[in-house]
Amino acid sequence: MDDKLEKYREIALSIIHEYASYKPSQGNIDLQAISDRDFYLLISFGWNGDRRVHSTILHLRIEQGKFWIERDETEEGVTQDLLDRGVSKEDIVLAFYHPEHRKMTDFAIA
Repeated sequence: MDDKLEKYREIALSIIHEYASYKPSQGNIDLQAISDRDFYLLISFGWNGDRRVHSTILHLRIEQGKFWIERDETEEGVTQDLLDRGVSKEDIVLAFYHPEHRKMTDFAIA
């Protein structure tokens, strides 16, 4: 279990740092990767003209050996990034779906 957890932590860090390296096409907006134990966030902040921007782009967590995707506002979707890095569908929970609706996906329910 520890090897798997370490691998998943490396994957999570890799993903959020990859996304944080992108530069938004509009405004003066920064992306910041934040991690604390098994919680991973990507936030955006700055200004787009006279409009303040501050939002969570991506929120992942690792719990009980699975990735829980709490929020995903990425263009392509972090689920595919996880699959491309070898994470099985059984280890991905689409937490932004109601638990009843998760049953209709090919991914873990919890």
